Amino acid sequence: MDAGATGLQAIEAGLDPDLMARLRAVAVTPGQPLIAVDADEVLVELSAHLRRWLPAIGYRLELTRYQLEGSIFPEGSDVPLPFDDCLVLIDRFFDSEVLHQRSLPGAPEALGRLSNDFQVVVLTNVPDHGGELRRQNLAGLGMGYPMVVNSGGKGRALAWLAAKAQAPAVFIDDSLKQHESAARRAPEVTRIHFVGASLLSRILPESPAVHHRVEGWEACEVLVSSILTRATRA
Repeated sequence: MDAGATGLQAIEAGLDPDLMARLRAVAVTPGQPLIAVDADEVLVELSAHLRRWLPAIGYRLELTRYQLEGSIFPEGSDVPLPFDDCLVLIDRFFDSEVLHQRSLPGAPEALGRLSNDFQVVVLTNVPDHGGELRRQNLAGLGMGYPMVVNSGGKGRALAWLAAKAQAPAVFIDDSLKQHESAARRAPEVTRIHFVGASLLSRILPESPAVHHRVEGWEACEVLVSSILTRATRA
């Protein structure tokens, strides 16, 4: 048994069976450099969409830190919604709005060019009932890449994808918690903190868990291409 197969078995031993089945269903080509990329706030708008959508149902979004708790308010009130109520609203969002999410500027074009040389997998945290809607939306936006629906930390899923690829890999996400998970579980993967939403650029701190931080897809494309091309030649 080769080292790659042994590594996959070791990772799979710690995976949730449902997640493992979703990972195994995704076509990953061994030997081809990998881009594992988040969806919300990386490929498609979330905070800007929530800010447009919430007033229609009686709420407003005020982001002073990067978390839902303390950021959503009933209209006319200065008392934020409890976290569980925020989750209910987010579930409503994924039911009704995922098909209408807009791509971030430059995302389809940049990934399209990168996918000529590297394989792309979307690694997204979305409720199970929103997975198919997300696939349809991304495909309609020109980003119909293989997709894995994850829950919680992405580090284990990322480790599996990297071990399956057996090639240089990068992970692109806006969440510092996800980069911390990736640093623990897949330290060999280059971690890129993506800040594409103007609403977030002022509230997202720096973090030692990431290797690079970029704002927007123009810079991200150049960085990813440079990292993977250099690593492949090495």
